[in-house]
Amino acid sequence: MDIRAVIFDLDGTLVGAPEPFENLKEELRRRLLEMGINEKLLGDLTPMYETLLRVSEKTGIPFEKLHSIQVQLEEKRMEKAFLFPGVRESLEFLRERDLKIALVTRSSRKAAFKALERTGIARYFDVVVAREDVPPDQLKPRGGQVRRALTLLGIPPEKAIMVGDHGYDIMAARDAGTLSVMVTSHEAGRMSFSVEAVPDFEIPTMKEFIPLMERLLSSYVVVPAYNEEKTIGSVLSDLLRYFRRDEVVVVNDGSNDRTGEIARSFGVHVLNHLVNRGLGGALGTGISYAVRKGAKIVVTFDADGQHLVADALRVMKPVAEGRADFAVGSRLKGDTSQMPLVKKLGNFILDAVTALFSHRYVSDSQSGLRCLSGECAAKIRITCDRYAVSSEIIIEAVKHGCTIVEVPIKAVYTDYSMRKGTNVFEGIKIALNLLVDKLR
Repeated sequence: MDIRAVIFDLDGTLVGAPEPFENLKEELRRRLLEMGINEKLLGDLTPMYETLLRVSEKTGIPFEKLHSIQVQLEEKRMEKAFLFPGVRESLEFLRERDLKIALVTRSSRKAAFKALERTGIARYFDVVVAREDVPPDQLKPRGGQVRRALTLLGIPPEKAIMVGDHGYDIMAARDAGTLSVMVTSHEAGRMSFSVEAVPDFEIPTMKEFIPLMERLLSSYVVVPAYNEEKTIGSVLSDLLRYFRRDEVVVVNDGSNDRTGEIARSFGVHVLNHLVNRGLGGALGTGISYAVRKGAKIVVTFDADGQHLVADALRVMKPVAEGRADFAVGSRLKGDTSQMPLVKKLGNFILDAVTALFSHRYVSDSQSGLRCLSGECAAKIRITCDRYAVSSEIIIEAVKHGCTIVEVPIKAVYTDYSMRKGTNVFEGIKIALNLLVDKLR
């Protein structure tokens, strides 16, 4: 993937402290009550910074006076800050690959730098954005801090990934347009309240960050294409928002239109078949190429505009996290409102045949959107040249012990894409071809 910058949250992601946030909040409450502030006005002090702004507005007490108490308590807490396991190694990993590194935190600048200096990681960061650096209404969970970091780094949002331990981090990433990683199992430093948000990727601790990034930074997309001049341009434009040009592999399967010419104009890698070999031949060529290049993740993506890049990222998730070897994007588990009945019937026949040979039922065996780990992709031998390849890949994956999961996706059906793929009659023909091939 074309990741050029990583933006980290601080507390609960990179560093922890023995004192929980709840203690800091209670001490802040005690001091504010000593100042004669009405307890009802304080509420539960969540979030603390915004509560102080409201208290200042209601009471006339200068905000700087109230805020200085919070900053003092934060600094004191950070005097015992410690790094979570895997953090220093992760920062070194990013530096070795010349990726930009930023820090975005709801902590004060003084507290943030005290934590960075105490733990010895200040030198790794190109940019630090603390809560004082943006207007209050742009703090996490809004994306203002992330956008400021991106501006200072000179990196487009699609080329960055945000790493945090709280729903606020994930919401800020989404608002700013970046990808996101949730660290799920760090306890020390976690905020005193939780917010539900769905990240693009998850890791238990920072010790799993490097394996995740190694997979993401070595992800190839194979796009089989036969006479797709009408759609190949828009498909590649979407893919190149998140993937490097040298990671996108278009297999021009003997097209007699401008498919190859258009693909080359995007600077992606184009492999050409002199004659049309069919979907199986194109996938075989593309996957083999990706494996030879050392891909740790291989995504297959149709060229007819049927798939969404957002769904490709979702299909990548279990493989990138190391939870599966093979993920299939299932239209049957997602929104099927646009899926014509004839397509459903054709798929049903092929799902049954695939299950018969593989002893593993997959609800959408004919999906063109799939993700394989590099190890699984290297084990698969494709012999079917045409549409039967979709079933063959599943049969091969099961045979070689690859763990398979399904991820719900939405297929985009147009008049153009409807003329391609499987229907009930094509399904019967594919089933017979697969039967003959596997009985040989």
